[in-house]
Amino acid sequence: MLQLQDVSKQYGSKVLFEGANLRLGNRSRVALVGPNGAGKSTLIRILLGLESPDSGSVSRASHLSIGHLAQEVPKFSGRTVLSEVMRMDGRLEELQAAQKELEEAFAGNTNSDDPEALERYGRVLEELDHLDQYRLESRAKEILSGLGFKTSDFDRALTTFSGGWLMRVALSRILLMDPDLLLLDEPTNHLDLESLLWLEEFLRAHQGAMLLVSHDRAFLNRMVTEVFEIDQRKIATYRGNIDAYATQKEERLAVLRSQYAGQQAKIAELESFVARFRAKATKASQAQSRLKQLEKMERIELSEEASTVRFRFPPASHSGREVVTFKNAGLTYGAKKVYQDLNWVLMRGSRVAIVGVNGAGKTSLLKLLSGALAPTEGVAKLGHLVQVGYYAQHQAESLNMHKTVLQELETIAPDMPMAKVRAIAGAFLFSGDAVDKKCAVLSGGEKARVALAKLLLSPSNFLILDEPTNHLDAQSREVLLEALQGFEGTLCLVSHDREFMAPLVDQVLEIEPAAEGSGAGSRVVPLLGSYDEYLTRKIKEAQGKPSLKSTAPAGNGVALNESNPAAASTSTSSSANPKRASNNQIIAWEKERDKLEIRITELEILVSDLNRKLADTSTYDDKAKSLVLMEEQRQMERKLYDTLSRWEELSLLLAAEGKG
Repeated sequence: MLQLQDVSKQYGSKVLFEGANLRLGNRSRVALVGPNGAGKSTLIRILLGLESPDSGSVSRASHLSIGHLAQEVPKFSGRTVLSEVMRMDGRLEELQAAQKELEEAFAGNTNSDDPEALERYGRVLEELDHLDQYRLESRAKEILSGLGFKTSDFDRALTTFSGGWLMRVALSRILLMDPDLLLLDEPTNHLDLESLLWLEEFLRAHQGAMLLVSHDRAFLNRMVTEVFEIDQRKIATYRGNIDAYATQKEERLAVLRSQYAGQQAKIAELESFVARFRAKATKASQAQSRLKQLEKMERIELSEEASTVRFRFPPASHSGREVVTFKNAGLTYGAKKVYQDLNWVLMRGSRVAIVGVNGAGKTSLLKLLSGALAPTEGVAKLGHLVQVGYYAQHQAESLNMHKTVLQELETIAPDMPMAKVRAIAGAFLFSGDAVDKKCAVLSGGEKARVALAKLLLSPSNFLILDEPTNHLDAQSREVLLEALQGFEGTLCLVSHDREFMAPLVDQVLEIEPAAEGSGAGSRVVPLLGSYDEYLTRKIKEAQGKPSLKSTAPAGNGVALNESNPAAASTSTSSSANPKRASNNQIIAWEKERDKLEIRITELEILVSDLNRKLADTSTYDDKAKSLVLMEEQRQMERKLYDTLSRWEELSLLLAAEGKG
């Protein structure tokens, strides 16, 4: 469907990748990974055709449709949510206009026998049929509901929504298009857990290909069967999910380190011989021979090991036993009652996950906990000696825009050694000259990272965090996770990142929204189980909901649900399947998968050949022949789909056994 061959790209002296090869098939499920600045965004732009490689070739299937979600908030017009999603970025209007134009031409007999016009008309009708235009509105509403919009939001103007909700509109629009290839860059960043789980089920039923960029490990583990990694100017391909990739990469690095050590020893030996004997007449030719050997040697390169930053929160005094006390507290915004009769005591040392759907009032509760917001009725009281560290999603607004990143961090920790301050800045992706950037010129994500770094440098005994991992790469996330695991105070956390939450919290507080139109406020319900148990329940609920898309016909694929051991790749131990496959079964799966990979390549070549023939307008001179080719194409694509589905099933089964 889409292939890169021997592709190279560089900007100035910086080489992003060279001699890169990759292939995306009709049912590929791929994670794109690599350190910040490695070239992930550039690769996506090349795949989209927005940028050309310096060398090499990019091959795309004819009429390939791609849906791309970028990290930047899109610019929308003044339309309503529903009308913007149904527009699908103007594609529907284009198709309907083309259909009308062609039908009018056929009615006037101006193009009735033109093979090119007939072919174009067939493609237009096929795409309109694929979009299911007569169910478009109901499908759009189902997608919007799945991503957290209320019915009352559908007719609201886009100008009334925040950036996070506009990103959901953009994602809804792409999902409704149902393209051949989804390129999604951090699609989970602005989703709550319920919306994220709904998205997972939707994407698992998607019949096309996907390439995903995400720092949400649990999400990628459930979604992908292949990983493309950009590292050391190469693009390496790994089979299996993210856990399988991590295992394979470590094994590969162990081999590479061994080869590197051997090569370095050989280089040292050759250089020593050259240095000792190049000036000696009797040994000069041998020295010259070894020098040429050194010059021709292809040097093994090791990945630059990221320096590990370890951090502990600065000490703070112990707070009183009761950190926050709510008594008959209520909160009202205008006519909207957010909370009423809230009675709850947060005890010192608690580590609480606050969960619930978007709009239930999680952020409002965090503001009440921090004291940033006072209740409109009742009491919300901070305990004795409580020092609050609050990270809000809009925390970046508190930065001094006239200061540099380094100056902003120094104001929080004036006595900390400069090397340590720089290390913390580096952990949050500010290294080299980046620390001298003024806060005013930083992007929204960069400002958020500065605000988070400031929080880590501030003494506090009560931390309140609202989606702290949204703008972090894997390394920064690990730094924050390790620091929070060592934090000795009280913690309240809202995050959709399941693998981040699970090791941090020991209590779950669920916000249950009141029924729409009831006029009541949300309820705060302490749950008895662990976060893992809560997550397992939510996954089962998401899997139990009917999907918009039909999955593969019975016998043609794998039903990705809780009965399938390969599907249980979430971060929770409670959802793992304890039954292990035998060694003979694993060997049989591996052999079958290897054969399928060869068969997939053969089928893709056949499908590509048929597509090429059908793209030739002379094919339609012989109507009978063209119909035979179209039927052959349909059958061949069905075979390819079935083969890919079986390969995906085997990959998931093997990944579950640690053999990805």
